[in-house]
Amino acid sequence: MVTWAETRLVMVDEFREGNVPASKDTIRLVDDAHEMLPLGLWRVRVRSDQLMSSGSHWHNRGWEFAVSADMSPQLRQEIEALPEDAWKVWKEEKRGMVREWAEVPYVPGRKYEKKDAQPYRYLAIRVRRQQGELFEEGVKVRHHAVVSNNWDMDGQALLEWQRGKAGTIEHIHHILNNELAAGVYPSAKHGANAAWLRLQVLTHNLLQLLKVVALPQEYATARPKRLRFAIFTQFGRIVRHAGQVLLRLASEAWKTIIGPGHRSVQAVRWDSS
Repeated sequence: MVTWAETRLVMVDEFREGNVPASKDTIRLVDDAHEMLPLGLWRVRVRSDQLMSSGSHWHNRGWEFAVSADMSPQLRQEIEALPEDAWKVWKEEKRGMVREWAEVPYVPGRKYEKKDAQPYRYLAIRVRRQQGELFEEGVKVRHHAVVSNNWDMDGQALLEWQRGKAGTIEHIHHILNNELAAGVYPSAKHGANAAWLRLQVLTHNLLQLLKVVALPQEYATARPKRLRFAIFTQFGRIVRHAGQVLLRLASEAWKTIIGPGHRSVQAVRWDSS
């Protein structure tokens, strides 16, 4: 999936067979998501995991990117050779874990690189335990790296922005799987399950639109479970009388939710493009 972080809308989803890696056709998916944006000039910034091969494509389109770098032997050697004073404390985490970061003077060659091309920026991340204890695999520290074409942002701020993807796509995955039924598929057929996922994505996007356009501000970050109990079950009651089926609305729901929401929807100018 590709999400629009500011709106939490899912722009592209693709249901795949279990043996297809998540990194396959990433360039196409992100480009398709960009085509879904409304017409206009956009500042595009891409953040993801292990997609260094896509970085040059996005850089050539004039987009900013910050993605996890492949830990090649050469990059690992440069990171391990950094002096101790190059590392800056990022934060202390639970269970005595210390996360640090450093700029890495690493400039590998790039395919189709121009002579005047600016090199990419490499940031190293070091995770260690405060008491010098070993990790489960018997190592003292773990190293990761992020590569970006953004040289203006502070290093720690850039890393925190790149890690912010965990607050968007993972959060949306949780909602789809646990609150909108995407975690339980109805069929053994691939196409039927793909359609089922698409239905959950459409539902998620419609709920996001509903929160922005029609509901009070207090529901701006509400998840489907809260909306179900606070909104959808409070409208009224189905009444059958004299051969008719009627919806008897609760006066408080009309006054605080339905009426203002209806007026807000009518006031929106929907762009046909």
